[in-house]
Amino acid sequence: MNPESGNFTDIVLSSRTADRGDAELVKLCRNGDQSAWDQLVNRYQRLIYAVPRRAGLNDEQAADVFQEVFLTLLQKIDEIEQPERIRSWIVTTAKFKTWAVVRSGKGLYSPETEEEMEAEMANLRDASPLADDMLIEVEEQHLIRTAMLELEERCQKILSMIYLRDPAASYSEVAAAINVGETSISPLRSRCLKKLEKLLS
Repeated sequence: MNPESGNFTDIVLSSRTADRGDAELVKLCRNGDQSAWDQLVNRYQRLIYAVPRRAGLNDEQAADVFQEVFLTLLQKIDEIEQPERIRSWIVTTAKFKTWAVVRSGKGLYSPETEEEMEAEMANLRDASPLADDMLIEVEEQHLIRTAMLELEERCQKILSMIYLRDPAASYSEVAAAINVGETSISPLRSRCLKKLEKLLS
């Protein structure tokens, strides 16, 4: 990564903010709007999959967790009291479903309530892949990726190549990809980051 690029999350996410439009999407879903449901699924699928994958579950198990989370959301969407906090609800539900799979694989009974699950997770001796700090990191990455979709295509390409690719692209590679001189990349990168910061503020 270029020396001046720094930590992407630190640069663009000074404070954690709720995704715009979540409450509106939930309201539309309650009214049977399929396009709103599709948008909600698309918005959170990466975040939901990250929870079981961080816990060491395989692709098939992660897919099962994903389906279970949205099936539960479909069943309980009218009961959600704070639709603007649907992201937190989704993360908690994904943790619950994931922990149930982990316990089942060990031949243990699954916790019956969210409180039991959280209590058991808190008693783990090692740093669990479901630890809150790791989930915060995943959620922050999710917020950034969602906001990036609102940027123009050139900014999306610049930021993706520099910050989201592993290994990170060099300035010369980015310049070639968007057909500009290499010396233009640093100021373009800065302007794109400022636009992204504004979207996340």
